[in-house]
Amino acid sequence: MTSRTPMGVQPRPPQRTLSSSGLTVQRPTQQRALSAQYLPQSPARKDNFIDLTTDANDAAVAQNRYGTAPRRGGSRLKLELSSNNALATSSQPILAESPQSLTPSRSLSVRNDSSSLTDMNSPASSKSQPIDIENLPMPMPKRRPRFVVPAAPQVPPTTTAATAPTPKKDARPKPYTMEVPPAAPRYLSLHRPKSDATKAAYGGGLSATKDTREGGAADFFPWKGNHPEDRLSDSVIKQGYFDKAPVSQAETTSAKSAIFPALKNKNGLNLLSSIFVHVMNQRKYNGQITTPSTFKPPPRVTLTDTKREIWMRDLANPAISLRRLSRTIPHGIRGKGLLDHCLNKKVPTERAVWLVRCVGANDLRTVKRKGVNGAVVTGGEMKWLRDWTFFVEQFVESVVAAFGDPDWKAKVQYAIRLATHLYAEHLVDQDHYMDWLVSGLENSTHARLPMWILITQIYWKDLLQLRKYGRRLATALLNHLNTIHNDPDRDILASLSTKLSSLVIPLISSYPHNFLSPAAWLKCRDVLFASLPIDSDAAQTAYKNLNLRNERLVASTSKSEPAKRQILIKHLDSTYHSFHAPELAATCWAVGEDKAMVVRTVLEWSTSFHRPGLAKVYVAANLLRTWAALDLDVTSSVLDFLDTAPPQASCSKRLFYQLVGELVRSSVFNVHRYVVWTMTRGILRQASDTEPDASCPSRLLVDLPLHALNSQSRRTRADLLRRAGYDVAGEADDIGAALKHIQHAIGIPLDPQDPLAQRKPLALGKICRAVSNSSRALQAEVGARMAQLSSSNHVSFHMSLAAFNAIRSILEAAQDFAMLATVVKSTIGRASDPDLLASCADTVNLHLPVFLALGVARDLCDLLVGKMRLLASDDHAIPPRVILMSLVNLTARIPGFSSTAVQLRQELQQRDRGIAIDACSPVSDTTAAARLQDSEGELHDEIEKLLSSGTSVDRPTMDRLFHTVVSRLERCWGKDVDKTRAYSTLLARLRVFDPSHFDVRMTDWVHHVSTLRSRPVLADIYPFLISLGCLSFSILITTTSVDANKLVGSTARQTGCTSTYMQEALLLAMNPLSPKAPMTPEEAYRFYIQQGAVPQQHPKEVTVLVRNALIEYSLLLQPNAETSSQRLLADPKVQDRLLDLLRLLVLSDSPATAQILGAKVADAPHSSLLANITTRLLAGGQDPDAPMSFETVLEMANDFSLPFCQLKLSIGLTSNKATGGNGENQAPSRIDMLSKALDQAVDTKNMMWTSVLPYLSEEITEHLRRQAQARFLSLFPSPRTPSSSDTAPTSTSGPDVLSTETVRLSESFLSVVESIIRGRPALRVSLLNHPMVEKLTELWELLFTGGENRELRAAILCHWLPALVKFIALHTATNESAPAANSTAASNAANNANTVKPPTTAPASDVRARMVVALAGVTLELDNLSAEEDPKTEGLRESVLDLALVLVDNLPEEGRQKCIRAVLTGGSLQSPVTSDARLRYLFSYTRRWMEQFVLAHRLPSSGGGTGTTQVATRPKVPISLQGSEKLTPYVFRRWEMLSEPTPIVGENDTALSLSLFEAIKLQ
Repeated sequence: MTSRTPMGVQPRPPQRTLSSSGLTVQRPTQQRALSAQYLPQSPARKDNFIDLTTDANDAAVAQNRYGTAPRRGGSRLKLELSSNNALATSSQPILAESPQSLTPSRSLSVRNDSSSLTDMNSPASSKSQPIDIENLPMPMPKRRPRFVVPAAPQVPPTTTAATAPTPKKDARPKPYTMEVPPAAPRYLSLHRPKSDATKAAYGGGLSATKDTREGGAADFFPWKGNHPEDRLSDSVIKQGYFDKAPVSQAETTSAKSAIFPALKNKNGLNLLSSIFVHVMNQRKYNGQITTPSTFKPPPRVTLTDTKREIWMRDLANPAISLRRLSRTIPHGIRGKGLLDHCLNKKVPTERAVWLVRCVGANDLRTVKRKGVNGAVVTGGEMKWLRDWTFFVEQFVESVVAAFGDPDWKAKVQYAIRLATHLYAEHLVDQDHYMDWLVSGLENSTHARLPMWILITQIYWKDLLQLRKYGRRLATALLNHLNTIHNDPDRDILASLSTKLSSLVIPLISSYPHNFLSPAAWLKCRDVLFASLPIDSDAAQTAYKNLNLRNERLVASTSKSEPAKRQILIKHLDSTYHSFHAPELAATCWAVGEDKAMVVRTVLEWSTSFHRPGLAKVYVAANLLRTWAALDLDVTSSVLDFLDTAPPQASCSKRLFYQLVGELVRSSVFNVHRYVVWTMTRGILRQASDTEPDASCPSRLLVDLPLHALNSQSRRTRADLLRRAGYDVAGEADDIGAALKHIQHAIGIPLDPQDPLAQRKPLALGKICRAVSNSSRALQAEVGARMAQLSSSNHVSFHMSLAAFNAIRSILEAAQDFAMLATVVKSTIGRASDPDLLASCADTVNLHLPVFLALGVARDLCDLLVGKMRLLASDDHAIPPRVILMSLVNLTARIPGFSSTAVQLRQELQQRDRGIAIDACSPVSDTTAAARLQDSEGELHDEIEKLLSSGTSVDRPTMDRLFHTVVSRLERCWGKDVDKTRAYSTLLARLRVFDPSHFDVRMTDWVHHVSTLRSRPVLADIYPFLISLGCLSFSILITTTSVDANKLVGSTARQTGCTSTYMQEALLLAMNPLSPKAPMTPEEAYRFYIQQGAVPQQHPKEVTVLVRNALIEYSLLLQPNAETSSQRLLADPKVQDRLLDLLRLLVLSDSPATAQILGAKVADAPHSSLLANITTRLLAGGQDPDAPMSFETVLEMANDFSLPFCQLKLSIGLTSNKATGGNGENQAPSRIDMLSKALDQAVDTKNMMWTSVLPYLSEEITEHLRRQAQARFLSLFPSPRTPSSSDTAPTSTSGPDVLSTETVRLSESFLSVVESIIRGRPALRVSLLNHPMVEKLTELWELLFTGGENRELRAAILCHWLPALVKFIALHTATNESAPAANSTAASNAANNANTVKPPTTAPASDVRARMVVALAGVTLELDNLSAEEDPKTEGLRESVLDLALVLVDNLPEEGRQKCIRAVLTGGSLQSPVTSDARLRYLFSYTRRWMEQFVLAHRLPSSGGGTGTTQVATRPKVPISLQGSEKLTPYVFRRWEMLSEPTPIVGENDTALSLSLFEAIKLQ
């Protein structure tokens, strides 16, 4: 190459010396002012002539002295000849040419401009000044338009004016000079910037007359002896010279006659192939780069700060050439300071990138010089690049963070543009840079989020094409959208939320794989769904597809019907430990698409023997009423339930009758359709069909609520029952008699003629017992009558407190709580008695679960609070204490009334303190404390004085007062009920002063009572205190939390009341009060409220109480016990209540209950009792004393008995360990027995038991999981073990993988594993192991080689591969963090770079890597399926890839690189194993931008080098790469690719060798 001026760059001006100063200046011509260029010369200077024989220095002095233009170089004779020719050919004034126009520019096009710039814009010509004949330009031909030679202009004989001087004739000899013909065209450069033709030349007096873009003459070569035209030959002499030799003859015939015979030969194709190979190899040979680049970056020099600033300003000036600036690149500008300089100096982006390349290239060369070996150099370069990338990131962050700068926007735009150019030019570590982008978006606050979105969107496409960044980007967007949605100020952030939605919605359609992140998706999917446009079908479809794919990875069978059913049951069971919520109906309805299954499950749950209480009936009725508004046919659902699985147990039947009665009252159940359904099936045929123990479909007709039926339905019912032999008239008489007795008992006068009016009313207790034992129809009629009485304006009836209590007791006996709610509501509206309103509040509080299920609890509470405020406003005082106390307890339990409860509690405390002052004053004699007198009849003066002293009492005083009161209370036990009530009231008032300290003293006293050997039963001591609020059950159960082993040792030594304390405490917590208890109905009701809340508020403590009571009772059952009167739990009614309590505890927390009840106890005296109780819990109708094997327990397992099966199994295993002689030897036998039971259940196709597995202990479940996993994997087909379907069955043959039985067994074992894993908490670490990888690899091999056995291939695609993918997904933790890389993995990766199968001894990360590689291979094999097999595996291909994506997310970087080498670059850099875009995304791999360039090393033709052998042995290497060369990557030095590299022009001035362009040469 020559040292010419590059195209598009202004030429460097020459250095000239000023004689006056001696300084050297460099001034570009184009920087002169226009005024200086176009000002004419003075007349005095026009007459001065310069001697052409002087040297260059004299000419320069003359130029500076006279201001004339500089002269061209050359001899004087040449100039004179040129002047003569110019005078002879031109009659117009010709101006001197600028020295810069002497260097012709090389161009590819011919200049065709016919006009000349010498005729215009010349100051000399415009002023008609004389011509400098001695300094005329060389003659040039006229330019022709369109390559046409114009006619030569007529030159007048006289070219100058008469006054012009005649030039002197030079008679000296002239050397030979080549003269270009005037008509020869010239080249015109079309790609160089157009110069100003009117600009004056340097010197001011003369202007440029020639365009500097002109090059040499076209088709004109001066004779130098080395041009092809100069070489004479016979053909050149005869025919002339041609650039291209003419074709000797035209091809007029076909080549078939010449080629076809050769092709017909048996070696013809081989010959043709060899020709093609030779052509391809020749083409490859010509396009190879054989030598590395010898490029050197421009050097750096040390400059002062001032010169450095000047240099930076020059760099910011686009007019100054980069080649000039490359001479003095200053030291000390690097890192973030370099970028800051470019920002502050406003350096153009292209020039800033040039400076970055120059500095970076020199720094990298410095790093290389410091390196000892290749590894150190590579590490140093990577470290330098990471540091530089960190500087770029810091630079962008600092500029973005400077919000206060006045030109912040311009600086941000510059910083982002510069960083983007550096990224696009590969001048940063792209992995580190992209990680910084995603991390910034993830950790951004709401204030900075728009800026990070703006920055990240520039690199959107690159980020989303890589899994490790695209997933994080999508997750960050979803998290920000979810955070804004849940933010209290989301209305302020609405625009930001809209922006995020507009970004996310297109991405779920175009890049759905990035949203495959189960943990983030399940958290944010609801917010995303709310943001989707309703009218966008594409977005809705993409969302549904993503939701399905993410859910499939979280729980593989979460959408199957058994799983949906269990989820629905969990939602329904939540009403036992948390009250019925209004959103329960929507939650249960959305569980699954099979609405029939949902309704059937609700009906079964409401009538299940394993679900205690009546609240479930009203919960189910409320759900069905709600769903009826959603077009659910409730009647059809109920009739289908009766037809398929009607209730069988008597208790379940009564619950079903009550449920249908509630539906009939709500007009949701169509009685007429039920009657028609009964008639068509002929159910009612005899009297036994109407008995209480008859089948449910027939007995339902008897128990329908008559008041809710119309007249026609009543007549039809009566006719059907009469035909069956049922006494309809007797039923009507019973209902009428019951109503008369009830009216007579509550005080409503009867007809005087009625004989019943003359009798004494029946006792309320007898009426309640009779109603509770009656039919459901009679109970419904009683309830309807009570509701009618409470809401009607009956003249002779007034709702007093006694009447309300009586009606409430009757309705509770009838279990008609819907009518009780109606009675309470009407009573609240009419009553003004505080005691009556308090009773209404207590009624709602006691039956709160039922009233919440009915949906009336909140309305009733609002009515009560309003009524209380109304009473307080009438009296202008604080509301009465009795209603305040009831409402405080009620509002504290209802969700959403916490603020109301706090306010009411403050009012209660204020009133209690006022009452204490008033009641304890000396003048007060109306309170209970004033009536307290000792045995001598004198009032206790000390108590009165302390209580009357004020609203606060110090703790010592309270202690003395408390001990005084409780000591007197102990004296009154069983003697004086009035004094007991009075002392209890005094304690309740004393608690107001300091509740916390009072509770401490009360706890001490309760513990003291528990140690007393002689005392009344607890049911006679504590109910008063509990009802008044001075004693809580939480204090009472602190005395029962005793270790079981200590209890066993101490009970044997206890006598009297201490030996039955646990039983008494349990009875107090679950038994009703004795009818002889000296408590008013209101006090008893408040006690029941506290009693009913204990299992819900303290489930674990109550479970411990039950266990200790059973241990205490079992010790009393021993033969050496003193008396049997202390066996309080022997009563059957008590045992029934205990079973109901245990059902509540099991449903509240089954694992905790099983753990507490099954605790290891020495000698286990209660083991048989526990076995009896758990048997009754599981199967109520079975003999509790009969032993129950594990097989029987598993057979009885269903969706509703699962918690109780778990309890039975856990206690059975624990009791065996405790009672065995050697626990270590006994435990495995029990596990083996359970394993055999599980195998038997698998063989009998009973898979419901699998849901019991999550509730077992960790040891048992882990043992069963491993056993099921081994059995499951042993059923898979293997290429090493032939299937018994292919060969005759032998001892070494594998299972018949094509048989239905083998497939069913695999599904059963998969269900076992799935139940265990799904029942546990979410996995934190994946449980992947080597056998899973081996089975997956074997299936991959069978798919690859199993083309002959189409049945086996179909079985693998239809069952075995989906089952294995499902199995692996169960053992994968979706939120597992990537493990750290280790040296072992690195060494294995180095040794196995080209092997697809990692070593079998690899750690967990390598197991995951092998799994991902196998899944990638299976994905490619699924793509090669035939047309018949492809539709069957459409979803399988997606499942396999989704599993691989989840596994690769937690893969360390070393493992990912190993997978890339095995899958994508295993063959060689030129022929990777695969180039599938999905796999490149999976492994986050992008081909480097310089990978397509390689360097060829010539090898001897006979040699078989290592590189050649390695390439030739691979079958996938193309023919064009087979040769005698060794190809290695061509190292691109991206930092040295400079447009203006160095001030010293060398032979190779590019970063690439010019031999790269040899491919276009003709050889």
